[in-house]
Order: sequence, then structure tokens, then C-alpha cells
Amino acid sequence: MDIRRLEAFAKVYEMRSFSRAGQELYLSQPTISAHVSALEAELEVRLFDRLGRSILPTQAADVLYRHAQDIFARVASARAEIQLLQERVAGELLVGGSTIPAHYVLPSLLARFARRHPEVRMELRVGDSQAIVRRILAGEELVAMVGAGGDHPELAFEPILRDELVILGPVEGPAAAQAQCDPQELAGLPWVMREAGSGTRRAFEQGLGRIGVDPRALSVALAVESTQAALASVRAGLGLTVTSRLAARPLLEAGQVREVRVSGLDMPRNFYLVYHARRHQFPVTRYFIDFLRKECSLSL
Repeated sequence: MDIRRLEAFAKVYEMRSFSRAGQELYLSQPTISAHVSALEAELEVRLFDRLGRSILPTQAADVLYRHAQDIFARVASARAEIQLLQERVAGELLVGGSTIPAHYVLPSLLARFARRHPEVRMELRVGDSQAIVRRILAGEELVAMVGAGGDHPELAFEPILRDELVILGPVEGPAAAQAQCDPQELAGLPWVMREAGSGTRRAFEQGLGRIGVDPRALSVALAVESTQAALASVRAGLGLTVTSRLAARPLLEAGQVREVRVSGLDMPRNFYLVYHARRHQFPVTRYFIDFLRKECSLSL
């Protein structure tokens, strides 16, 4: 079975269009159609139902597509293994990162990895910790760094970088708080909070629980989906927020925000290397995982 025909078939299956598949593969539509027709003749089965301008895959196409993905993965793995014999690390590296690692940790690490292995094509995808974990489970990403661990039996979570959460407030204005607060004062202050799936928010809520504060008692003035939005909101005077010291350090050093300490509240946290423990890892992924283990020494 010609792999070029399989590639054409798979792209038609994904795009639901012969013409768009041709554009993606830089082939003419007649060439794409010829590849699919040859596969249908070889397998003696119809792969697509042509319904006017639209096409629908048949049950046979569903089966073939599933196996084609395995074939493509095996070919890519073989190519990568052969490149290793030539002392080359190459291929595609899909990396996931929750908000803090993606913006404040991974870019410099990826830059150093790229300088060592210039033939690697890298893509960094950002999401909250829960979304990243779902994508690792689905095989959409190969390796990630997230702000919360998990208990998924199929995934490996390795603590790889130590951090701590800090509470930040405006330097001045109605929402400004004292540099030192008691736990019972927190409910009376306005808060800028991350989304529910955020590892930062989860760690903050766990920290509050340890000092007897119900997170639901906090007055949330604004909910945001990124650390940058939270920090900008604090600088604008909307309220207090909690974030990584890694993210807070430049603003604290510039005097743009104030750190607010709460009696008894200590919020250490780790960032975790996460990958699918039961899936085959391509050589480039294995090299990147080893690289992260060496470069991240659990120090803040």
C-alpha cells in the first residue's frame, strides 16, 4: 500500500474535501482523487460517499484512517531512530505548558534546546493545567509542564521546578491592602481570580483551607484566564490576586505591585513535568524530557 496514497486519503478524511486536501499537500485535486480511487480499487471498498459538494467517510474509511495514523507514527519513529544513528536529533516536538510555565519558564528552555538541536521543529501550546492534561491523555501533545499534579494512572507527573505563590495588591488606591494581613481580613478585600481549571487557583484554595479560610468567602471582583490579565488588573487597582513568584518578581522589583503577606499562609508549589507513561515516546521527546530533568533542578 503506497504511503503517498494513504497520506492523500488521510488529508481528505480530515478536511472532508478533495480540493482543500490538495492545497494542504501541494497536489492538484485530480492527483488527490486518483490516489483515493487507487486505494478504493486496491481495497475493493468505497471510502467516501460523494454527496453533491460534500463528502462523507464510510465505515471502511474510519477503519483505514485509524490504522493510517499508526502507520504514520511508526514511519516517523523509524526516521527519528535512524537520525539518532547519525547523531542527529530531529523531528516534531509538541510541548504543552500551563500559563506560568508557558510564559515564564519554557521559552528560555526551548531556546536552549533549539540551539543544541536545530533540526527539531517545536510548537508550544498554552492552556490551564486541566486542559493540558486532557490533551496529553488524548495524544494531542507529547510532553508538558503544568502547575498542578494529578492522579491519572496513564500519566507520569514528575515535580521538576519549585515555586511559591504570592499575594499581590495595588500599591495605592481603594483596593490597596496592608503589607501584612490576618486571615479573617481576606474576605473583605476585592480579588482578581484565575479560572477554576488553573493550577494556581487550586493551590491557592488549598492554602486557604489550611489556615481555615473558605475560598468561597472571598469577594471576587474579576475572573480572568491568564496571569498577564491578573497582573494588569492588580496594577490598575481592581484588587488583589495570587500568582507565581516567578511571574511576580519583575513587577515587585519595579515597585508596580505590593506583596501582601498573610499570617500563617505558606504556599509552596511545584511545577510538574507530565507525559503519557504508556505511549511510545519518539527520540526527540525522550531527549527533551531528559533535557528538562537536567536543566530544572527544583530551585526557584
